[in-house]
Amino acid sequence: MNPVAMITGAARNTGLAIARRFARDGYDVCLTSRSEESAAAAAEAVAREYPGVRTLGLAMEQSDLAQVEAAFRRVRDAFGRLNVFIANAAELAVGFSIYNTTPEVWDRVMNTNVRGTFFCCQAAYPLMSEGGSILLISSVHANQSIVGRVAYSASKAALGGMMRSLALELANRDIRVNAIVAGAIWTDRWAAQTPEQTAQRRLKYPAGRESTPEEIASAAAFLASLDNGTITGTELTVDSGISICLLPYEKEWNRHA
Repeated sequence: MNPVAMITGAARNTGLAIARRFARDGYDVCLTSRSEESAAAAAEAVAREYPGVRTLGLAMEQSDLAQVEAAFRRVRDAFGRLNVFIANAAELAVGFSIYNTTPEVWDRVMNTNVRGTFFCCQAAYPLMSEGGSILLISSVHANQSIVGRVAYSASKAALGGMMRSLALELANRDIRVNAIVAGAIWTDRWAAQTPEQTAQRRLKYPAGRESTPEEIASAAAFLASLDNGTITGTELTVDSGISICLLPYEKEWNRHA
């Protein structure tokens, strides 16, 4: 009997890469998306690639608690259990600063990224009767700031406190809770860049490039693995080294040495 993983926001990009990685590792996989059609298509694609696993596509708007409850009920009815839950879905809210963030924008971000994530975790843990792993996908925006992301940054900062509290509260159920602090990840949002724009962005990163979705998936598999059964309440940073830079990274800093 395969273990079961559930990944939110998994119709494309990082979420889909995580779903594919867990399917590769022998998990049955549940994938959510706001769109029922997108969720079903992603689930079918993973099932074709890994025919030894079962997949389930779920329509779920994370800010809608009725949809959250319905999605987890379907997981329970289909599989009866859950071994890994990964909270990946997020409202990005790009371009909203103190000058133009409305109550509606603020609430949409918080209801998805914080409230929705918490109540997904609350729905997930009862399905982990034999223990399990919960993983929150956070961001470098939780600890560092750029203009135009105030609501997003606040929401991701909240995930750190949530993760540590849940790690304490669920430890006596053998449920580990961790977070990935992700930096720039190559997604289809970047596809419109010119090669020159991509090269310019990559100058910012000590590692020389952004992470791939598959690298975030690898980190998720590491944290969820039973081989790492004492890792809980921690944040694993996967950010190409951007958060270690006090000043903008200068690749040729030693050119005069």
